[in-house]
Amino acid sequence: MTEDDDATARAFIAYYLHDVAASAAQDGHPALIEAAAAERTAWEERGQLEGSTPQFVYAWAQQTSISAAQDAIDGRGSREAWQQSKRQLEAVGRWLTAHGYPVQGVTK
Repeated sequence: MTEDDDATARAFIAYYLHDVAASAAQDGHPALIEAAAAERTAWEERGQLEGSTPQFVYAWAQQTSISAAQDAIDGRGSREAWQQSKRQLEAVGRWLTAHGYPVQGVTK
């Protein structure tokens, strides 16, 4: 895994966890807010993903890539944005695999 893969995957994971926390706060459900905070803490303090978080991260990367492809096909997005999302998905997959997290069979 390259340094670029590592940086790309770490940035994507941080963005994912931020989005989860923002959604939990918007929903205002205490259990969701607490779970999102625990996930971010594990990531920020130990660089670890817990529970089903790795699978959710990978599924989110897949969905991001699928959405970018659909946007490119429909003329709402660029081919370059789709290619970038594909590279991001691949980097996230390599990072998760290199750190022992399963990605086989994960689908959005």
